[in-house]
Parts: sequence; structure tokens; C-alpha cells
Amino acid sequence: MTSEANESDSGIVVLAGGPGGEREGSLASGETIHQALKRAGVDNRLVIIPAEEPEEFLEGLDCCLAVIMLHGRFGEDGGAQAILERRGIPFTGSGSDACRLMMDKNATLETYRRAGLPVASWILSDNPEAAPVLVQAVGFSYPLFVKPNYGGSSVGAGRVDRPEDLPEAVVRSIGADDVAMIQECIVGRELTAAWLNGRVLPFVEMEAASGFYDYNAKYLADDTRYVCPADLPEDMAETLREQVARAAELVDARDVARIDFMLTVDGPVFLEANAIPGCTGHSLLPMAARAAGIPIEELAVMMATMAMERGGE
Repeated sequence: MTSEANESDSGIVVLAGGPGGEREGSLASGETIHQALKRAGVDNRLVIIPAEEPEEFLEGLDCCLAVIMLHGRFGEDGGAQAILERRGIPFTGSGSDACRLMMDKNATLETYRRAGLPVASWILSDNPEAAPVLVQAVGFSYPLFVKPNYGGSSVGAGRVDRPEDLPEAVVRSIGADDVAMIQECIVGRELTAAWLNGRVLPFVEMEAASGFYDYNAKYLADDTRYVCPADLPEDMAETLREQVARAAELVDARDVARIDFMLTVDGPVFLEANAIPGCTGHSLLPMAARAAGIPIEELAVMMATMAMERGGE
């Protein structure tokens, strides 16, 4: 059951939809959490945030708790959280300031670099034609990985092997209102760490047949392999857990987050932090939670309970 604008009844709502290119993924996550809460005996409504004028919609929504499954703009950029904070309505996940920081990959990597965490070198570009000259000037070598600075779900991201292909990749990443992040490709194992209220869940390793975990490998390919828990020596895993916890702390993550990194021969190289990880049946957060003995129903209840206990801010 979904809700329409300005419903007067209060209660727990799961927010999904919203504007931007990650709407479909958000709808899938929202439906998953909505049904998980129902199976756990928690009465809740799935509320679809419209793509147009989402701020006005949320201003008129009556609820006692918002479980936020809004991926991308208006969710991970702190837009919805700022409205809920002002209205004193409890919500799941990080606060608006932390969400804004994690949505901005450039700001996140700057935060990590200043704190001494290893990060992948990067530059930003909003000029597709000038990008190859900029890459040459900073001394990056190909292949490169290009992605939207503010986007998620690997939308608009991809590998670039030749300078002549870089402008088109920057155009895809920029989209209508973004800036492209250009990084040298890191050689290593691609892993992610789900962080749940201070606890680092079992690591997930992604092995894409193409060699790059891009949008196609994440959502379309049927030959992407996931290993959870990732095969790591325990002493290495413990060190990684400490570094991931530090990475979550540095961006002021709350309740739940996901930290992506490459594991090279020299150790981890951090890529980004995700304030609202996907929660579909194929998403990495539920996968890690299952490996830790936490079914999706328990995960959904945990998120809602943490927010309710914290109250409105």
C-alpha cells in the first residue's frame, strides 16, 4: 500500500522514490523494507516521494517515524533529512550534514586524505573537451575510471581506456547538473563494508567478469560473483574493520552506512562512503547482514528502532 500527498494519518512511513536517476533502485529498496517491517509485525506505509516538488510533498506528510530509502538526490544529499530535522520527525540513518558530505565524493575523499586514510587519487572536471589535457597535466595514466561526483548506484560511471573516449565519459557523468570525478584505476580486489551502528559486518567482495564493478555488473550482468564473507586472513580483516570504522566515524555516519574500497597489495584504498545503502534482495548491505546472522526483517527493525529511540532532532 502506498500513500498520497498530505495524508493526515500518522505512523511509520518508508520513504522511497524521489527525483534523479536512482529512483527505480529506491523504489525497490523501499518495497523490500516495507514488506520486511510488515513481516516483523511493524505496521508501516510505503510512501512514494514524487520526482517533482519532493520538498513540498514531504512538508505535508504526517508521520511519527520516517525510514529513509531515498537513494541519490533528496535522500543521500541530506535534502529530506533537513526537512525532517526541522519538523522534529525521527528518521533512520545519518543526519543532513553527514549525508551531504557522503554524497559529495570529493569532500569525502578530502576528509579521508586529511585524516591519513589511503584514498584513490582523483581530479574533477566539468569540461569534457578539456578533460584529456587535464588528465595529462596531472600525470594520470590510462585506464581511468570516471563517475559522477554526486551520483550513486554506478549510474553514469565507467572505465575509459583511451584519451579520445574520455570526453564522452565525462559527459555521461556530468549529466544535467553534476561534475565528473576522474580516477586512475586501482589494481586490487573490490570490497565493501557494511557498517551497522558501530559494528562492521562481514566484508563483501565483488568480482565482475568485465573486471570493473560498474552499473552493468551491478544490475544487469548475471556473471558478477559475490563472496561474503570475503576470504581474508583474520589479522588483515581486523585491521580493515578498524579502518572502516574510522572511515564511518570521519563522515559522522549514523545507524548504517557502507564504505567501498579496493584492497591492493599495499592495503586498502578508500573510494567512497554511502549514507543510504540499497536494501533490495540483491543489495550488499542485506548480504553482509545475512552473513552476520541478521535477516532483512531484523535489519529493518533495527534501523527503525535506532531512529525511534533517538527521537526528533
